[in-house]
Amino acid sequence: MINSNNIDIYTLSATIAIAVLGWLVALWQQGRNIKQQHKVEVKYEIYRQFVQLRKEVQDAIIKLGTHSSPPFALMDSCMVPFQVGLKKEYKGTWLPYNEQECLFEGEKKWTEFAQGLYNFYSDFSEKFLKIMSVTEDWEAALEPILPSKKVLYEEVENLKKNIYENLQILQMFGAKNGHDWRKWSHRDIEKATQNVKEDAMSIGSYLHDFMVLIHNELLSSYFGHKRQTRKTLDPQYKVLTKNGIVENVDWGMLKKSEAWTEELISYAKEQLQKFGPPHGNISAEYEKFLNSIAGGTCPNCNTPIFVMKKESSKDSFGFHYACGHSWKGISIQETIGVKELYKIKSMRKGFGLVRRIVQGWKPSGDPKLEHGVDVYMDVNREKNEYHQIVNDHKTKAVLHEEHELLTEHGQKK
Repeated sequence: MINSNNIDIYTLSATIAIAVLGWLVALWQQGRNIKQQHKVEVKYEIYRQFVQLRKEVQDAIIKLGTHSSPPFALMDSCMVPFQVGLKKEYKGTWLPYNEQECLFEGEKKWTEFAQGLYNFYSDFSEKFLKIMSVTEDWEAALEPILPSKKVLYEEVENLKKNIYENLQILQMFGAKNGHDWRKWSHRDIEKATQNVKEDAMSIGSYLHDFMVLIHNELLSSYFGHKRQTRKTLDPQYKVLTKNGIVENVDWGMLKKSEAWTEELISYAKEQLQKFGPPHGNISAEYEKFLNSIAGGTCPNCNTPIFVMKKESSKDSFGFHYACGHSWKGISIQETIGVKELYKIKSMRKGFGLVRRIVQGWKPSGDPKLEHGVDVYMDVNREKNEYHQIVNDHKTKAVLHEEHELLTEHGQKK
């Protein structure tokens, strides 16, 4: 016969066991939740560190790429005092500028340019090592993408080597080609600077790809969103993935871009035929601008034009290139003489307006200039240059001319 007391003991024991088990499960679940929450916080902190470092590295490589345009215009402007016979005061005596001192001033502009590029390169190299170091510090959290980190490091080191070699060419150009920079080969210089720009752009692209991998590894499972792998519009440009550096071409967008590029080139050719000599009256600079586009080359950085985006309206147009520059234009019809004033804007992603050109005829407001004036103005923020020429439309006589640093022009205003 079963004793009721034994039943009560069994029931109590079972109740206690279930309670203890439930408490242990709850404790385990709580610990698991705390651990999971801590892992999320750590992942967020890791990603925050990378976002900050990536910004510093990207800023450094952008400076290297965007400041690599040769300062030919500034160097040429150093010869103006000698060419026009200006004089300077020396101990109460006015002496004319001689050719050698003007050449020396131009060479100083070149030395500052070459040294500035090397400083940007050193700054980038230092910051890039930091992002590699942080990756090593968080190996446990980033273990699945460590092979990609190794590929990135090796590829960037190769590109850095190429950049350094081209910077050496620029720094030693005067020593190897003489100090009369007027005789230097612009073609050789532009080739070296273009190599620097392209390698800098490749590094920036691979850093973007690496950040995509880091984001997807650390945050995608928590937010339920993965960043898309970058696509290119040319098989020669590669993408960094978990499988290494591979081709990833967006063929649909490539077809659109090719059509837009052909449209832009055709438009430039049409403008040249319509307004270029002997049919129209445009400046040599604007003619050079159109010829560059008609030949498929960006007038700002001399890279092949490839249109990534097109904007158009009734009175304006905009073409955005793969190199980061763009051409936005508007044509304004004047009431007198059916002459045209062109306004050209060059935009660069991340920098906004970098160049503005105004070219054409307009009324002067001066009774002595009843036929109006031809105006040319070039405001180039990327090269820190300001140029303005105003001619009498009838006689072509120069009424006003300025060639100076944009920063100095702004200070005078």
